[in-house]
Amino acid sequence: MKPFILVTILAATASLALAVKLINRDSTSHDLVVKCSSTAQTSIGGSSTRDLGNGPCTVTVKKTGASATASGSQNLMIQNGSVTVVK
Repeated sequence: MKPFILVTILAATASLALAVKLINRDSTSHDLVVKCSSTAQTSIGGSSTRDLGNGPCTVTVKKTGASATASGSQNLMIQNGSVTVVK
């Protein structure tokens, strides 16, 4: 039983480490369309970061139409209204 618990904890930790993060470097908030396992209309505050999930995840900034997709250990960064993939 103990090996199973250890494997479960390690798997959960590994999946969190591979979660896609969205980083907003702009000082203003942005309205977004986020598509990971489902599609949601949401927003991100200025100078903030949020977890999106394991991916692949596509983020579109509504105002500019800028879009990018990331998965695994990649992250997405919003800067000047554009979205780019960063590691």
